Amino acid sequence: MAVRRQDQVAPDEAVTDGYSLLGFQAGYRLNTVGQHVLIVRVENALDTKYRDHLSRIEDRNFVMPGRNVNVTYRWFF
Repeated sequence: MAVRRQDQVAPDEAVTDGYSLLGFQAGYRLNTVGQHVLIVRVENALDTKYRDHLSRIEDRNFVMPGRNVNVTYRWFF
């Protein structure tokens, strides 16, 4: 995902820099029927420091969370 610099802002808003985030997801069926599935998801893989202009946090001095890794096991029955 790529976001450009936000410089068209209201009078009391701060300008935020652009950023690019890299993420991916992969899944694997553990059996041929597909009952058991393992999913790995990585968000912000390069641990980019960025500020989201639309964040609900009013103070833009805080950066958004860094790298996130999720491992999910699904069992369909």
